[in-house]
Amino acid sequence: MLLGRLKAHLSRPPALADYMVALGLAGVAVLFRSAMEAVTPGIVQFTTVFPAVVLAGVFCGTGPAVACAAAASISVAVIFGGGALLAWPPFNAAQVSVLAFLPACATVLWASSVMRRFAVDAAAAEARLAEVFRQIPGAAAILEAPAGRLLLRSAQSDSVLGQPERRVDRSSEMANYGGIHPDGRPFAADDYPIVRALKTGELINGEQIRFRRPNGDMADLEVYAGPVRAADGRVVASVGMAFDVSDKVEAARRLGESEARARATSERLRAALDAGALGLWELDLATERYRLDEVFAAMLGLPPQPVEMPRTELRRLIAPDHQERAIKTLMDAIATGSPYADEVCVITARNARRWLVTRGAVFADDRKVIGVVSDVTERREREEALQAALTARTTLMREADHRIKNSLQLVVALLRLQIGRVSDADAKAALGAAMTRVNAVADAHLALQQSPDLRSIDVDRMLADLCGRVGSLNPSVATNFDGPGGIWLDAEQAIPLGLIASELLTNALRHAFRPGVAGTVAVRTAVERGVLGLTVADQGVGLPTTPARPGLGTTIIETLARQIRATVTRQSQPGAGTTITLRMEMPDQPEPDVGLSDCSVRHSVHEPVEDS
Repeated sequence: MLLGRLKAHLSRPPALADYMVALGLAGVAVLFRSAMEAVTPGIVQFTTVFPAVVLAGVFCGTGPAVACAAAASISVAVIFGGGALLAWPPFNAAQVSVLAFLPACATVLWASSVMRRFAVDAAAAEARLAEVFRQIPGAAAILEAPAGRLLLRSAQSDSVLGQPERRVDRSSEMANYGGIHPDGRPFAADDYPIVRALKTGELINGEQIRFRRPNGDMADLEVYAGPVRAADGRVVASVGMAFDVSDKVEAARRLGESEARARATSERLRAALDAGALGLWELDLATERYRLDEVFAAMLGLPPQPVEMPRTELRRLIAPDHQERAIKTLMDAIATGSPYADEVCVITARNARRWLVTRGAVFADDRKVIGVVSDVTERREREEALQAALTARTTLMREADHRIKNSLQLVVALLRLQIGRVSDADAKAALGAAMTRVNAVADAHLALQQSPDLRSIDVDRMLADLCGRVGSLNPSVATNFDGPGGIWLDAEQAIPLGLIASELLTNALRHAFRPGVAGTVAVRTAVERGVLGLTVADQGVGLPTTPARPGLGTTIIETLARQIRATVTRQSQPGAGTTITLRMEMPDQPEPDVGLSDCSVRHSVHEPVEDS
């Protein structure tokens, strides 16, 4: 209690009340001295004043002590030794005691001032130490030897350890905390670093501890501990600090997993690149330099090892006729951030011409372009050889079709010549029908020859040419064709379809109208829901009511319809004309990019019959 009052008084400056207390103490001392003089004459004058000065210096500060000393000195000198002071020399006891009183008071005042200064400094230092210790950003504590009593604990200990602050009288009580060994055993008291530092003097630096808080949460602690030694080397205390590094440990774990995944991905990528014979390259846009792996370097005829080269040096390896386009493709990808893809021809360091396909991605934040490259020289050579073969095949097929067409035209010419030499009407009609059929086949081969792929035939163009040629069989009848355009069929379907149309149109021109009667035969094509429709309609006399025996033309139509899986329907009324419709499913196939696929075809012809 006395020490507490001493600290309280010495930690503040003197006030007016302190002077009043000091003077009061001096007055009490003087009265007590007067009473003692009456009882015991000759008592040393400052004997009773001295305690008052000490009390004034201790409890009231140096200023009140000076006032107290001065007042007491003057009072004693005047009251008890005033007359003796005038007797000089010799000195008597009273004189000596009065004269010695002032140095004694000065000594007491100096000692109290020094004690006050030391006490204030010590109290301030202790307060600063305690405040700094409590503000350590972690769990910190000081244990006192030998029992391990807890002297001081930081304010962060509660949040780090999850343990409420409580008094620890001995280190053995720390067994109740939540330290856990790697094998799952709980910590004993002596396992904690701060206890080991206290008992063995061990210095612990950054030891990792797994810790279970009272609420069950697990934490990772990084612990530091060390002993506090006296001048003779004895351990008098230990200091320990623990920091919650759970986030750091978790981040390190995730980083390790990420690095492991990155290594695995890198290994898989390398394996994939090796399996696909792919090279890897990287362009640093900041330094304008390429980094090539050993595979890409080998493709360029360089030693098979990673190499770094300026961008301009790699650019010179590109074939001159490819440089401008290759540079533009890469710059466009960098400017837009879009994926980069190109196929270029390079002249290797060994002066060999190679074809490379490269693909990459632009990483704008890192100022890099990263990609892969593959050597497709063998593929390009095969493609060029195949293209040459296809060109030769196309040429041969066109030549063959041209010869077939010429042969068919020769047959037509022979039939026409034979018609001129035959007098029998039935024979003439039969030869004319044969000539018409051969002409239909010739028209189909002509359309096939004009096809861009020698496989597909423009149906509307073929039918329009057919109407233009066959329409001359009856000069009194007009032949009209109407089609939407864009109908392409394989030759295996288009040629039978042309023959069927030739038979229908020939029959309409020859039999639908009486001789000399004008009329119209309309041929139309349409596609609806994947079904191709071909209609041949006339305004003639109609079909006979009594079915006649099927002729050759009817047999040809039915046979060819079955071949292309088409259905043929007839509608006829006497005197109102006949309409014959063919329907077949359109196959799924790409359209050639040329021809009349983008326009409709309409044809009207009314020509005189050729003189045979």
